[in-house]
Amino acid sequence: MTRLEKMKPDEFEVYSEGLVRNYAIENVKSGRWEEKDSIEKSRREIDSLLTDGLNTRYHKLLSIVETDHNHKIGYFWLHIFPNTKKGFIYDFVIQKEFRGKGCGKRSLEALEEYAGDLGIENLSLHVFAHNTAAVSLYKKMGYEVTSMNMAKAIGNN
Repeated sequence: MTRLEKMKPDEFEVYSEGLVRNYAIENVKSGRWEEKDSIEKSRREIDSLLTDGLNTRYHKLLSIVETDHNHKIGYFWLHIFPNTKKGFIYDFVIQKEFRGKGCGKRSLEALEEYAGDLGIENLSLHVFAHNTAAVSLYKKMGYEVTSMNMAKAIGNN
C-alpha cells in the first residue's frame, strides 16, 4: 500500500536540489537548453513557481511512502489551480531502487485519491518524450496526449 504525506523541510531541501539537477538534465536531453547554463535556468524556473518553497500557496509537495516497510520511495509536486477542479503534476519521482515494481502505478493511484479528496476532477502533467518509461506508465494509467511539441534537427551536426 502507498500513502502520501506532506514533505518535511529537510526532505524538501534534498528534493529541491535533485529537482533542479534533474530538470536541467531533462531539458538538455530534450534539446531545449544548452548544458552550460541549464542549472541556472532550471533553478530560476523552479524558484519562480515555488516562491515560498515548501509553503508556496496552491502547491502540494508530498512524500510517497510504501506503508508495508514505511519506506519513502519518492515525491510528488502537485499544483492545484485556484477556483477550478484541476491539478497539475509538476514532478513525480520514484527512487531508482523502487522502479519497475509497481510503485509508480500505486503512487499515481494514491495521488488520484488525494486529489479527489481535495475536489480535483482533472489531473494533467508534462512528460519529456524521451522518458519512455514514464510515457508508458502514464498511458497505462489513462493519461492522454492533449498537445505535442515537435522538433527536427536540420544542422550539419
